[in-house]
Amino acid sequence: MREIVLHSLWLSQRHLQTPLQTTLGIPLQLLWVGTPNSGSGPDIHFSRIGIGGQIWCGHVEIHVKASDWYRHGHHLDPAYNTVILHVVWSSDMEVRREDKTVIPTLELSSYLTETQLSVFDTYTRRRELVLPCHSMLGFVPDSLISSWLEELYTVRLEEKSEEVLRWHAESRGDWEAVFFRSMLKGFGLNRNGEAFLSLSKALPYHVVRKLSTDLIALESLLLGLSGLLERRRHTVPYFKELAAVYRYQRSKFRLERDACYQPEFFSLRPWNFPTLRLSQLAHLYHGNTGLFHRVRSCTSLEDLRAVLRTRASSFWETHFTFDKTCDKRSCKTSERFTDLLLLNAVFPVMMAYGKSTGMSVLTRIKKWARGIRAEDNTVIRRFKKEGIPVKTALESQALLQLHKTYCQKNKCLQCPWGDHLLYGKY
Repeated sequence: MREIVLHSLWLSQRHLQTPLQTTLGIPLQLLWVGTPNSGSGPDIHFSRIGIGGQIWCGHVEIHVKASDWYRHGHHLDPAYNTVILHVVWSSDMEVRREDKTVIPTLELSSYLTETQLSVFDTYTRRRELVLPCHSMLGFVPDSLISSWLEELYTVRLEEKSEEVLRWHAESRGDWEAVFFRSMLKGFGLNRNGEAFLSLSKALPYHVVRKLSTDLIALESLLLGLSGLLERRRHTVPYFKELAAVYRYQRSKFRLERDACYQPEFFSLRPWNFPTLRLSQLAHLYHGNTGLFHRVRSCTSLEDLRAVLRTRASSFWETHFTFDKTCDKRSCKTSERFTDLLLLNAVFPVMMAYGKSTGMSVLTRIKKWARGIRAEDNTVIRRFKKEGIPVKTALESQALLQLHKTYCQKNKCLQCPWGDHLLYGKY
């Protein structure tokens, strides 16, 4: 029995479409599966689950046996107090959080047979190793490859813009507030994107506007509301100043951080530490409340990059964390990071703005995406190995969309490449 198989079952929701209930017979409704976490802490972050008619937002932990909760020491770790559901194959005992409260448990063996699990295990192993069309993509015509990638990138932008349009409705039409929200998520990247985004619930943009001329106040609120100024034993003057300003500004604006997730450091490279990224974001918005207006005025990719260039406070040139020093280094945002912001935070807002105002922006966004170097990750390397040329960010973004929407779900017949390989229609 492999725990990774249970992870795949949860993330795909395969075989979990029937009415579910906890081991105590309480009805369960899976509203949002959540985001897999490869670092420390619970396995799945930011899930939304209906339990007994009440909606819970939090994390999910997955084990083969329920008793693994205690074997792994989770009952002693405060990071697991936000777990709202324990997903197991075998519920051999009741489990509790650090504060002794019982965690609802979903026992998967009540809904699947060993045979079904074995089949899914085989499927998971195969999916981990190769694409469904492994060794055949060389037979797909270049024209079909390029046209499908163009369409996939458009679909990816459309999907991302839908979330932005929801933010627009929530912010009562304030595009600068929407852009700030998108930049929060972008600065957090994959690991801390949702945690940074949760800051928007505690830090209204009108406060950011008021404090835009006060760098230390803005920086202290971003770090403080993220829970990064909680440790009182720090004697570093920079930390003490931030903590004092944070306490004052939080009281002044009556801000609460209950809805904020604490970001993670585990397995991140130092230049992606949340302290550094939040300091860079504070510098970007220091004296710059019309950031989205400046972005809309850009006429070239270089102009965009120039608008988004920023740096962290000088303290971070010689520190990894508040209490650990390092050799002096640059704390400016790299061009690679700026390009990621463009792809994941800027272009989706521009797309949503175009849809909202009737402006034609897609052609310009595609042109800029072609000017950005392709991303490099496991999925992209897999397609490269199959002979698919990936040189620009438009192509790499399109392939990420293809892998998520079609390859992982075995929707080969709905993919023009798969259709061509099976039936030679094109």
